[in-house]
Amino acid sequence: MTAQQIHLLYILSQRNERQSYVEWSISGIDDEAIVELQDKNLIFVSSIEGFIGSLQTLSLTPEGYDFIKDYCPACECMPCDCDWGQS
Repeated sequence: MTAQQIHLLYILSQRNERQSYVEWSISGIDDEAIVELQDKNLIFVSSIEGFIGSLQTLSLTPEGYDFIKDYCPACECMPCDCDWGQS
């Protein structure tokens, strides 16, 4: 799993609502990375039709929440063993 994928999971874990996704909106994340996370059942991707075309939204699955809950954004370790980001 790439650092960008882990960062995406962390971003999604910090939000209660679904996250709109556009391929170029998250640095280092492309459709292949999204499909890989979806295949691992860590995220759910839904598509809706909008005024100018379809829009994908991402949300974490229960497995995704369980996977990312011990991630530390301060030191980027998982689980955090340095206590930099733990309060």
